[in-house]
Amino acid sequence: MLKRKLLSELNDHYGDYVFSDNDVELYAIERYARLPVHTVEQTDEPDLVSVSISGRKIYWPAELPVGDLSWLYHEIFDEFASNPSSYDCPELDLENRKWFIDAGASEGYFSIFAREKSPRALLISLEPLRIMQKSLAKTLAMYETGSNTVIVTAALGDSPGTAMIQVDYDHISDSAVVADADYAGTDRDCNDRLTQTVDVTTLDRLADEYSLGTGGLIKMDIEGFEMAALRGAKSVMENYKPALAIAVYHELENARKCADIIRAANPSYKVVFRGFYGYFDPPRPYMLFAT
Repeated sequence: MLKRKLLSELNDHYGDYVFSDNDVELYAIERYARLPVHTVEQTDEPDLVSVSISGRKIYWPAELPVGDLSWLYHEIFDEFASNPSSYDCPELDLENRKWFIDAGASEGYFSIFAREKSPRALLISLEPLRIMQKSLAKTLAMYETGSNTVIVTAALGDSPGTAMIQVDYDHISDSAVVADADYAGTDRDCNDRLTQTVDVTTLDRLADEYSLGTGGLIKMDIEGFEMAALRGAKSVMENYKPALAIAVYHELENARKCADIIRAANPSYKVVFRGFYGYFDPPRPYMLFAT
């Protein structure tokens, strides 16, 4: 009854995007899904705990709350057929990827997912937050398969440099780069969150630095900064055409803006939207996939 009521209410609030019945059905499934249970254990290092969900363990900063991890796990590991935020799109051909870039690595779940899909691929995990560096490195070391794993302490943008990021200590994965030059050069409090100066790199620079070629995949969940990151990937999209899996729900127009940037860089991309992010009004797509 609750699902039928929800679907009926949503019919009048689609906004400008066109959603399939399956998109809306996935949203309803997610709204009423039971999240997996997590188990927290102390470690030998007082600043880290371990968190286990469904047999997968990560390390996590002890000072941060763990409440979001079940949701983050669901976003990555729940099956594609019932998960609007899933990266496991069949058209991405994940098992045959030669390299992955995980932009917004945070707790490391997508990096683990990529390792499971293609154990021999090069994995580049980008995470700008200082508080996440130790836990992420310790987590990814557990899943090393003999292939190269690189952690880059930087955010993505349209040009190299620095930026300010607001750190949300209650919901660390919601931390976001702020496009405000007034904050440049110093750490300071802003809107009850601490802002930190972080390095910024570009996808084109990473492609040169790590000699990336064809056969790659770029995942982004970077809290609304995906357009700047794509503008910094013009060369890699034009020359190597990696598959793209981008969370685009952060602002209403982000899905369209990202699609325009991708097609301008390489018109041969096939771009599709998936999912119905109904937590905001008007709703917008959850994911963008480009192949």
